[in-house]
Amino acid sequence: MQKTNQATLPQPRDPFQTLFRRLFGDAVPELYGAVETAGAPRTNISETDVAYQLSFELPGLEEKDIHVDLQDHTLTVTAERKDEREQSTARWHRVEHRYGQFSRTISLPQDAAGSGIEAIYQKGVLTVIVPKAPESRPTKIQVRGA
Repeated sequence: MQKTNQATLPQPRDPFQTLFRRLFGDAVPELYGAVETAGAPRTNISETDVAYQLSFELPGLEEKDIHVDLQDHTLTVTAERKDEREQSTARWHRVEHRYGQFSRTISLPQDAAGSGIEAIYQKGVLTVIVPKAPESRPTKIQVRGA
């Protein structure tokens, strides 16, 4: 395994950035100076009051070629795009499509639920919705007069 140089960035002052770093810093290292891993699909991560949404770019694949696993609060997405050039008699002048196995592993925050996870593949994007545990969701409390 080859080590990559990582630049040390100053600590963010924005409370949201601090929270984001704590929740996803190890899962999204390219935001904090690491080089993107070859073969890892580009990923967007968002959060609502009730769930985390992770979107993975996986164009040109079929659902059967994509696998999503959860173990010990770690979500792993793997997929494989087969190189079908071997069956072709064409002479290739340029090949820029990525072939082979793609993988991305993301450590989920502690408030992520381990069940009820949905994975939807549409138009080349895999969207994984991870609900938050009910006890971690905000609760509205009615204020009433005496």
